Amino acid sequence: MISIPDILSVDDINLTLSSDLKSAAVQEVLFLLDGDPRILNFEALCHAVESRNAAAIAVPGAGICIAHGRTDAVSHLVLAVGRSDIGILCPEIQEPVNLLFTAGIPTTLDSEYLRIVGALVRACGDPEILPVLLETQDPREFLDQLSSVEIRL
Repeated sequence: MISIPDILSVDDINLTLSSDLKSAAVQEVLFLLDGDPRILNFEALCHAVESRNAAAIAVPGAGICIAHGRTDAVSHLVLAVGRSDIGILCPEIQEPVNLLFTAGIPTTLDSEYLRIVGALVRACGDPEILPVLLETQDPREFLDQLSSVEIRL
């Protein structure tokens, strides 16, 4: 079973996104993955993620977006995350998006990705975890909080 720490490293967490438009923020977060050995073709991954135009959702206290693409450009599931204190403008919700996840999913992987997405949404909706995700300045603490949801499953 794949866990969040298997696919997300502290190097792939940006807690100070500068982009306030969704397309630019997705690119900013994707750039964290450039050079990752699990990515066979970075440009193809970017195209797969950007072409889906992932919808944002509102959870109590924040907006989140999980931009993802299913592609042969990755050999393993990859994940990066960015946080914006000012918020990212997304037309599908009124609230600004504060947490933006990007994922590359191998075409052969289904159930593990869905389980991971479920854990991310549960973490963002958890009234004890969300404030830490929105406030911590430590990428390790951010990753530990995301991982704690899986431990409780």
